[in-house]
Amino acid sequence: AWSVQASYGNDHGKLWLRSQGLKTTGDEIDPAAGGEVLWWRPATAFWGLQLGARQDFGTGGRSWLAVGVEGISPFWFDVQVTAYLSDDGGLGARLKSSYDILLTNRLILATGLEANLYGKSNEERSLGTGLGNVEIGVRLRYEWQRKFAPYVGYVWERSFAGTADRRRASGDPVSEYRAVAGVRMWW
Repeated sequence: AWSVQASYGNDHGKLWLRSQGLKTTGDEIDPAAGGEVLWWRPATAFWGLQLGARQDFGTGGRSWLAVGVEGISPFWFDVQVTAYLSDDGGLGARLKSSYDILLTNRLILATGLEANLYGKSNEERSLGTGLGNVEIGVRLRYEWQRKFAPYVGYVWERSFAGTADRRRASGDPVSEYRAVAGVRMWW
């Protein structure tokens, strides 16, 4: 699995590159796997607007126009809400939220939530109309330095509606549990 974000710019405008996904056994790639190129511009002190493109990876991948908002809500939740319009007229949306709980100055418990919605089914990617999946995770990281922090965690993911029906029909589980480990880095 991977989750990568990179940006270039300043507080008046940034180019964001984001990619996330999961490769399972064989040649299967998770339906939510893809990459995004977005231009971010501040709207208020805590919120910014994004405009760009998304490309799905793997079989049946679509190209999307992306429009969204990103910022910090009250009580310091990081929030990303992005709407998508695909090259074949389909609509989609992704909501991501995270919250860091400081146990000490260096030991941090990071919680996260992600939900994907689709307005049009995609048989090749086993995606149904409606709420596709919800992923909830928790990661415990230790910041050796602010720029380098290894972590371990646990993620639960569940498919819903037409996506869950397609997973059942193909013999795949509707819910998945994963142990995760990695490094959070920035420079």
